[in-house]
Amino acid sequence: MRKLLNLIVISLFLSACTYQIESNVDSIKNTIESFYNTQYDAYLEMEYKDITPYLDMTKIQNQNKVIALEALTVRRKYTDEKGYCYVEKRRFPLTFSYKTIDIKSDCAKVILEIKIDRQQVYPPFITYGENIFELKKDGANWKITSHIYPGLNIFEVSTDKKLPELDIEKIKQQIDNEFRQK
Repeated sequence: MRKLLNLIVISLFLSACTYQIESNVDSIKNTIESFYNTQYDAYLEMEYKDITPYLDMTKIQNQNKVIALEALTVRRKYTDEKGYCYVEKRRFPLTFSYKTIDIKSDCAKVILEIKIDRQQVYPPFITYGENIFELKKDGANWKITSHIYPGLNIFEVSTDKKLPELDIEKIKQQIDNEFRQK
């Protein structure tokens, strides 16, 4: 009887551990995919949408992500309003293929391959290939602390040097100058 009771307790414990791991994996995937979807919505609607709930904002790279997305939405909206060129407003499909999700206590490392239709033009924060995320648990949520991907130097520019704050008028003047020269 005692062995049966021990077996039941061990089984319940393992079941609870498996549930917690699956719950963390689902939460991590949701954080990453929601982060991309929010950025893509901002890109298409040409209005900044808050991505900070998915990011550890103490990290310079994540501060740069916010600044870069704000600048991108301003650039797209102004270019579209002025009619300077065609501004894509269609969402193209992307597939998340998770290679590994390694969770150690309240930290996680995710290797994810993003697959896109390479015949289409995607926002600069979405690039085909391997993306490496590091996340940290913050209460009940996971926050992205680091994101290494092929387009990093094009979109965010830096992970350790903060981009200058957004100057909307300067961006508009740069766009005007850029299109007047053509």
